[in-house]
Amino acid sequence: MSALSPAWADSFERLAGALPVAEQRERRARFDSFVATGFPGPADEAWHYTDLAAQADAGYRLAHFDEADDALLAATLPGSDRLVYKNGGLDRRHSTVETLDGTAAIRSTGEDGIDALNAAFATRGLVYTLAANTVAERPLQVLLQSDTGDSPAMLHQRHRISLGANAEATVLLQFVGRGGPRLLTHVIDVSLAAGAKLNLHRLSDEGDGATLVTRLDARLARDARLQVSGVSLGAGLARHRADLVIEGPGAEVHATSLQVPGAKAHADDLVRVVHAAPQGLSRIVARGIVDERAKAIFNGRVVVRPGAQKTDSEQRLAHLLLSRKAEVNAKPDLEIHADDVKCAHGATVGQLDAVALAYLRSRGIPLAEARALLLRAFATETLERLAWPALQAQIAARLDLPAADPELDEVSGDAA
Repeated sequence: MSALSPAWADSFERLAGALPVAEQRERRARFDSFVATGFPGPADEAWHYTDLAAQADAGYRLAHFDEADDALLAATLPGSDRLVYKNGGLDRRHSTVETLDGTAAIRSTGEDGIDALNAAFATRGLVYTLAANTVAERPLQVLLQSDTGDSPAMLHQRHRISLGANAEATVLLQFVGRGGPRLLTHVIDVSLAAGAKLNLHRLSDEGDGATLVTRLDARLARDARLQVSGVSLGAGLARHRADLVIEGPGAEVHATSLQVPGAKAHADDLVRVVHAAPQGLSRIVARGIVDERAKAIFNGRVVVRPGAQKTDSEQRLAHLLLSRKAEVNAKPDLEIHADDVKCAHGATVGQLDAVALAYLRSRGIPLAEARALLLRAFATETLERLAWPALQAQIAARLDLPAADPELDEVSGDAA
């Protein structure tokens, strides 16, 4: 473990000095845990391809809140409410639902130093609670913006989503930013009561210099349903972990990932589904488009605990390599401790279909457009699963994927 820069202690003392005594003690315990544990790296199997050791020596200071920069504001999704954070602080001028901002008391998993770091420094974040039998009228778009200037900076937030029995909601966590070296950590705690349904989307589009680390912990009661999607774009280093636990019979998890990292970016996703109750269902679908010197890592892990009979689980991972210098590591895992289950997994890594590309060229379609059409088709399966047309359109526009052409669809149908 690398020694931490003195800047870490300095930043903590500045934060702690403004807190009540009781909270100071709690946070100091978390900070001491972080100091003892340090940053994770390849020695930890869960971090095999992502090393944060260099962060220990970074002279990060806490980012300062300011009103969000209009130039960084992502387009407001039609028909949705909005909550905007700038460097960890709520921007009331651009938010429509200030009441969802608050302090999220989230348990610490203690599995690595990132959780302790986040718990020591975290500011207020999203606190979203729905009573039983309540259906949210509008989706919620949460814009998490970093704008830190040239100096090394950091920001940390904790968020909580809790749905009562049979409640339903849709939430988007959208990460954008600019600036020099910056470390951003977010921990999201989700609790779904019996029959609750949550569509939770993450769109990561940070710029150069950002190291973005998120952790999602979700627990599902009987017959609850969680659809969680993650889309990783842009540059920098992004590490996203989701731990999803089916605690009640009949609960369902549908996890979708689309990784399109920038030219030299590093995108690392870990999705872990634990079946701790019988008759649960889980689906993991991941797609990646990796070009230039980018790296994409996806680890899907399903654990079926003793007694979780009648579990139905499937993983399908597929990545496209568009450059000889790009790198993909795709790893589906199964750990089964029950004997009456249906579980399957598979992973493929390849290139664009040369036959399909030649066919499109033979119909007079230029090479660049033909490649774009094939890439759109490859990404479509994940985008269609978002079940939010406005969000699908925003991501497609950000990827610069061409819109569907009915005539070309007919041509493809004829070829079939």
